[in-house]
Amino acid sequence: MMCAGKGEEMWLRCVVLLCLLEWCTAQISYSVSEETNKGTFVGNIAKDLNVNIQDLESRGLRIVSGHLTRYLDVNSKTGVLFVNERIDREELCGSAYKCSVNIEAILSDPTQLQRIEVNILDVNDNAPSFQDMSYKINITELAYTGERFPLPVAIDADSSSNSVKSYKLSLNEHFSLDVQTGGEQIVSSELVLQKALDREKQSVIHLTLTAVDGGKPPRSGTSSIVINVEDVNDNTPAFSKPLHKVRVAENCSVGTTIIKLLATDSDEGFNGEIVYSLTAGSSSKVFDLFTIDPIIGEITIKGNLDHEENAAYEIRAQARDKGTPSRRAHCKVLVEVIDVNDNAPEISVSSVTSPLKEDSAVGTVVALVTVTDKDSGENGNAKAYLSDSVPFKLKPSYKNYYSLVVDGPLDRESRSHYNITVTATDEGSPSLSNTTLIAVDVSDVNDNAPHFPECAVNVYVNENSEIGAVIYTVSAFDPDVGDNAMISYSLQESAKTGLVTTSFVSINSDNGDIHSLQSFNYEEMKSFQFKILATDSGVPPLSSNMTVNVFIVDKNDNIPMILAPYSEHGSVNTENIPFSADAGYFVAKIRAVDADSGYNALLSYHMSEPKGNNLFRIGTSSGEIRTKRRMSDNDLKTHPLVIMVSDNGEPSLSATVSIDVAVAESGSDIETKLRHVPLKEESFSDLNLYLLIAIVSVSVIFLLSLISLIAVKCYRTDGSFSRYSAPVITTHPDGSWSYSKSTQQYDVCFSSDTLKSDVVVFPAPFPPADAELISINGGDTFNRTQTLPNKEKVRNIFWFTAVAFRAATVYSAMMCAGKGEEMWLRCVVLLCLLEWCAAQISYSVSEETNKGTFVGNIAKDLNVNIQDLESRGLRIVSGHHTRYLDVNSKTGVLFVNERIDREELCGSADKCSVNIEAILSDPTQLQRIEVNILDVNDNAPSFQEISYTINITESAYTGERFPLPVAIDADSSSNSVKSYKLSLNEHFSLDVQTGGEQIVSSELVLQKALDREKQSVIHLTLTVVDGGKPPRSGTSSIVINVEDVNDNTPAFSKPLHKVRVAENCSVGTTIIKLLATDSDEGFNGEIVYSLTAGSSSKVFDLFTIDPIIGEITIKGNLDHEENAAYEIRAQARDKGTPSRRAHCKVLVEVIDVNDNAPEISVSSVTSPLKEDSAVGTVVALVTVTDKDSGENGNAKAYLSDSVPFKLKPSYKNYYSLVVDGPLDRESRSHYNITVTATDEGSPSLSNTTLIAVDVSDVNDNAPHFPECAVNVYVNENSEIGAVIYTVSAFDPDVGDNAMISYSLQESAKTGLVTTSFVSINSDNGDIHSLQSFNYEEMKSFQFKILATDSGVPPLSSNMTVNVFIVDKNDTFQ
Repeated sequence: MMCAGKGEEMWLRCVVLLCLLEWCTAQISYSVSEETNKGTFVGNIAKDLNVNIQDLESRGLRIVSGHLTRYLDVNSKTGVLFVNERIDREELCGSAYKCSVNIEAILSDPTQLQRIEVNILDVNDNAPSFQDMSYKINITELAYTGERFPLPVAIDADSSSNSVKSYKLSLNEHFSLDVQTGGEQIVSSELVLQKALDREKQSVIHLTLTAVDGGKPPRSGTSSIVINVEDVNDNTPAFSKPLHKVRVAENCSVGTTIIKLLATDSDEGFNGEIVYSLTAGSSSKVFDLFTIDPIIGEITIKGNLDHEENAAYEIRAQARDKGTPSRRAHCKVLVEVIDVNDNAPEISVSSVTSPLKEDSAVGTVVALVTVTDKDSGENGNAKAYLSDSVPFKLKPSYKNYYSLVVDGPLDRESRSHYNITVTATDEGSPSLSNTTLIAVDVSDVNDNAPHFPECAVNVYVNENSEIGAVIYTVSAFDPDVGDNAMISYSLQESAKTGLVTTSFVSINSDNGDIHSLQSFNYEEMKSFQFKILATDSGVPPLSSNMTVNVFIVDKNDNIPMILAPYSEHGSVNTENIPFSADAGYFVAKIRAVDADSGYNALLSYHMSEPKGNNLFRIGTSSGEIRTKRRMSDNDLKTHPLVIMVSDNGEPSLSATVSIDVAVAESGSDIETKLRHVPLKEESFSDLNLYLLIAIVSVSVIFLLSLISLIAVKCYRTDGSFSRYSAPVITTHPDGSWSYSKSTQQYDVCFSSDTLKSDVVVFPAPFPPADAELISINGGDTFNRTQTLPNKEKVRNIFWFTAVAFRAATVYSAMMCAGKGEEMWLRCVVLLCLLEWCAAQISYSVSEETNKGTFVGNIAKDLNVNIQDLESRGLRIVSGHHTRYLDVNSKTGVLFVNERIDREELCGSADKCSVNIEAILSDPTQLQRIEVNILDVNDNAPSFQEISYTINITESAYTGERFPLPVAIDADSSSNSVKSYKLSLNEHFSLDVQTGGEQIVSSELVLQKALDREKQSVIHLTLTVVDGGKPPRSGTSSIVINVEDVNDNTPAFSKPLHKVRVAENCSVGTTIIKLLATDSDEGFNGEIVYSLTAGSSSKVFDLFTIDPIIGEITIKGNLDHEENAAYEIRAQARDKGTPSRRAHCKVLVEVIDVNDNAPEISVSSVTSPLKEDSAVGTVVALVTVTDKDSGENGNAKAYLSDSVPFKLKPSYKNYYSLVVDGPLDRESRSHYNITVTATDEGSPSLSNTTLIAVDVSDVNDNAPHFPECAVNVYVNENSEIGAVIYTVSAFDPDVGDNAMISYSLQESAKTGLVTTSFVSINSDNGDIHSLQSFNYEEMKSFQFKILATDSGVPPLSSNMTVNVFIVDKNDTFQ
């Protein structure tokens, strides 16, 4: 009615009225104090809801809360709300101003929901407390009266009037308490200095700070305040002594302590704490090698010490206290580095002659070896030797210089390469050694003639062979290489035979193939001999020969020839025999010869015609024809015979002869013809005898020829020495001799025995084991029988040389012949002096001299004729990469070749020299030369830095010393630094330390007190002068910065700052920049900003301040909902010592932003929900909360989906989810209801949640048949009990509501008893016949089937079944 009016004003009134009505109906509020006992009465819900007490139990009164702990509960019979669990307001709501517990009271039949708010009242159950039980404040004794020092803030978990209200301070004579209260600030306090402090009277002051809250009765908490009075730095540290000396081995490991310095300071605290350090007065190398522990003063080794690099160091140490301004003391530590054997000898090899000819004489210089050892003393004494057994030796020349020389014969064919291992070992303990390999290749000389495998070879050539065919290939081997092994072959004529060999054969000079130049005929020439000469390409060439015996092999190329009297070709010969001839009667003898030999000439006789003749036979080897039997009358009178003579060649050749044998009746007819026939058969013919004699003669001649050839060969080998040239004798620098004759060389050495000197001759191609001994005194004999040519002359030359050598050795023996240690010592010293004098050639030259400057004359000092220099190839060798010196090979003058800088070459070493080796050839001569490089004053002293700054406080006392930088001069000895000078000034004088083991150094000494306000910077010039003539100097600018004393306190622009900041500001956002100023300078005027302990601990988590520029920035995530305001306490502290401080407060208001989406909580969900639930049925309780405040915290909820439910608001942000329409489980059995909550912020935030509701079934659907009626046809006479039909009904419900049972329903119309005809299965609907039907008696019947479900109440439906009997032909007429 009130809203029925029209217009905007009326609508507004309507809305306000409805809101007030809703608030009045929903607002039930109770209050209860925290910490009350369980069961405490809170309120009567039944009374406030106007519900009859008798209905409470039936309507199921209950309460629901969103808290995990069930703080409250309700009596379902009386409706009384009471305390169920202990309630702690501080635990439940923290420091929130208001604290409440919201619950929901629910009644059923009908459903009724009521929101109830229970306010929790605070009681003073928490006393104030400090974060720390004890709080320390350091205050310098120079603090002025009135200076303030903030104190810690106490915390009280209680709220409102029960929180902290005031502070109290225990009685004392130095401090008072200033308490800040009211306004937006937290109640805090500050100490105010009332009386100046004196550390010497009282160094620590103990106070008690008490915090009191506003409760009744009040509670309090205390904290102990400890005031540490800081000392003023008025004492200087002092070392136990100004100079320390220490010796340390160079192999001490890194970290080894060499000395522990001790300095004391009578001040306390920082002013008495000593910090040790190494000062700039030390060289830069000192900082690389040594370090000092700043706390305990131990100087330890930082790098690797090396005695060879520097044998001593001067360390400058400083002891500085931690006061401000700090005070310093200085001392020196002289460190002597003791040498240890930590450097193995180094081997350098130069002038290596490789390849080296294999005929090089003993004593030939192969390489120059230099052994150096960086260590000193015995550790640096190194000796070299060869580790392998090789024909070389190391010959010492001067100090640690050696020559690698040949010490035995070389043979490239035996060994062509040597890896000579040179080992150098020092005399240290333990000794160190080093090795190097010198690779020497032995080059070939032509000392080997080609060699044939055999002295002679037999070659067999078939007669009639092809012209130009290779009949043999010869091959010779030469162990030399290159041209010396390149062999050519040629034919050598034989003077004995007189044959021209080149008309028979030729030879390929490259591969040794022997070709025939004609086809040989065995019958004409059965053999011949020639020689092959193999010559190499060496210089001079060497050769050897081989005999080739060529034997012509016979071939069957001649037919047998028949001898007289049957030799006439084409004639027929006639022989007569008597008819009375007995068996074996001699008829005739066929004789034949064959020009071939061997089997080719071995003839056999056969009778070819007539075939099958049984009257005659012929001897196969003798050719005799004889009768086989006596004649018979049936035999013919004339018998023609054909005799065939064949040889045994391949293929066989033959000849025939015809003989007619006539049979005579009487012996007189054949008398005359038989006169040539022998009376009896001979067993061995004359022809065979001749052949045998010929074979034996040829064999004997061949053997004699072979023996003669071998004898000639041996004779020539023994006599080959006669071709050699006259002997040559050469002397060597080591005192040995070489005797050479053509390709043979003999090395001659003298023994070191002073009583006998022998000459030992080593033929170069043979090893020393084959030596020939030539004795000077004749006591020895040769151990070989070979006689050397001109042996007597050689002996005489060797004798004169030995006599001279013996004179020198006997003199040395006389000097050393004395007995006892003293004489042996003299001997050793004398020999050393002799060696030194023999090797010592020393020159001197100043550095920086011009190129070409004369250094010395090597030829003159070596007593070498100038005319011989060029031919002997004078040259020098140096181990330096730069060729500083060179020699004129014609004049022998040693001169400067490159600029020499002594400092670059030798650094700061006292002695600097260049060692070179002069080498002469023919004979080889080597001389070590030492060239000393003299220093000139070519380097001015210099400081490491052009300008050097020293900070001195204006409170420094007179007489205090300050070390100055040390100058460096690359020159040595007298040209190095000698003194320092200081420019004129009124404040400082200069103290120069010289002499002894110390480096020349200087110190500033304060003569007049400094005043920074009058002069803050003093400029001085330090000059360093060396001892050269004229002297050189260098300067460095000394800048004295007078340090200020801290006598001013920083001041903030204002003591209180206010700032507003949104809670969503990102980390790093600057909220305010504080500004404090200090009128001091330097560190005393530099401000360091910080947050002090007066702020709460949360402040340090959320805010930070830049210590340099004073910007306060956000460090953590701000949250208005957690805390809407913060009080930050900031401090500005200068860097002076003791430092001074100022304080201010910053009040930060955190502005709320919409950064929290609404939160939806769901409780009391009814699921499953019956599908027949009425509209308005409560399904669930929904609570929407938003942590934001204002419009950002106003949130409303609604359903996002179209569902038969709705949200019904009840109180504030509390809703009930109720049924808003009919439910049908058969249509939809499950709902996912989306609840959306949106706040009113900008931009708005929202959140959703799903409420799952299942719809449960009720029996609201009857079973349903597919058809109302059905016709069933049954044959008559069908079987009883058969299933005639099956019915089926469907129920959309579930469970028992859908469980169907079937039954028969009688039909009142027909009057038939259906159960007598059929029955039905109640579970599956099968209809069975109970009798056999007769069409003639009953043609049809009808009944109904009832389908009933199991619901409560049950529902049913029916179906009509018409049964028709089908006729069968079962009746007879």
